Order: sequence, then structure tokens, then C-alpha cells
Amino acid sequence: MTENDLKKAERSAFQAGFDIGIWDILIASWLSMFAIAPLLSRRLGDFWSAAVFVPVLAVVYILLRMIKNRYVVPRIGVVRLGTYRQARLRKLSVVLLVVNIVALVLGTIFAFIKVEPGSMLAFPIVFSLILFVGFSLAAYFLMIPRFFFYGLLLSVAPFVGEWLWRKGYSPHHGFPVVFGTAATVIAAVGVVILFNRIRGPGSSVDEPLTGENS
Repeated sequence: MTENDLKKAERSAFQAGFDIGIWDILIASWLSMFAIAPLLSRRLGDFWSAAVFVPVLAVVYILLRMIKNRYVVPRIGVVRLGTYRQARLRKLSVVLLVVNIVALVLGTIFAFIKVEPGSMLAFPIVFSLILFVGFSLAAYFLMIPRFFFYGLLLSVAPFVGEWLWRKGYSPHHGFPVVFGTAATVIAAVGVVILFNRIRGPGSSVDEPLTGENS
């Protein structure tokens, strides 16, 4: 078996065991925070309106794990990641940590500085760039091309939201509309993928699938 065949086998095993729509649903759950939290900020404040989503995300994650263990794993087996995939995931974790730290710093700066009305586009530009870079890196390291298209979709969302807000069509800089729509689309994609994995043919082997790539 050639090196290319090994990589194809590893990627097929990875997609069978991990690219099952759960990440998409978790991403959509996270994005819903940007759609709903602004609507709660008047009562709870900016911090608590976002903090209430932590237990919600935890519950969603636990439910998805239960679905995977009960319905997906019995059909396809257990996928063990090879050293090649593990190395890519470690690199992704480090890179996304850096991106999140940069986003936190920039968000703190925007929260405390006073900006003129004419310079309000600075936030959508920075936010769009962070979203696009983050999802593009995830698409590259995970080898899941649709994450790149998610990044494209979300990079446009802050600008559309800003336009809706300035025209008076949506409150809170349009976040409830644009991120609510994006979360719905991404969640729908994840549900379709997960449903297909559950309904699709199971593994043709008795042993657990392995993603080893030497």
C-alpha cells in the first residue's frame, strides 16, 4: 500500500468516525450565542448574557455524545486516530488558542474604547477576519472543506448585520438576524450529516476502524 493509499484510508476512517455532523451542531450552538445574547444583555448585562450559554453548550455536547455512542459507534465501530491526524489536531488546538486570545484582546479593546460613529466598521472588519481565519484553519487541519465555506458565510455576516442595523431593520447591529440565520443553516447541515451516518450502512468489519497512518 502506497503512502497516498494510507492517507486516503486514514481520511476515510477519520470522516467515518468524527466527521458526523456533531461539530456542525456544536458550532451552530455556539453561534446562537451571538444571536440570542444581545437580546438578553439589557436584563443580564453583556457578561451574564453570554455566560448563560456555557451550561447550554455543555448539555448540547453531552446529548450529542450520547447520540454518537448509542447510534453511530455501534454502526461504524470505534475510530482510533493515527499519529498523523493527532499531530494535525494538536497544531489546530494551538493555533485556535492563539486566535481566541487575539479575539479576546481585541474584544476587550473594543469594549472599553470610545469609537466615533463613522469608524463603527472597524469592529465588523476585525470580527469577520477572526471568523474567516479561524474556520479556514479548522478546514485545513481537519481536512473538512465545508468549514471553509462556513468561514466565508460568517465573514460576511457582521457586514450584513451592520447594514441591517443602520437601515433600522434589526437591533443589536443585526446579530440576532445574521447569526441566527447562520446558526440555523449550519445546524441543519449537521443534522442531515448525523442522520445520514445513523441511517447509513454500518462498518463491514468486526474490528474497530483505525485511522493509523504510518
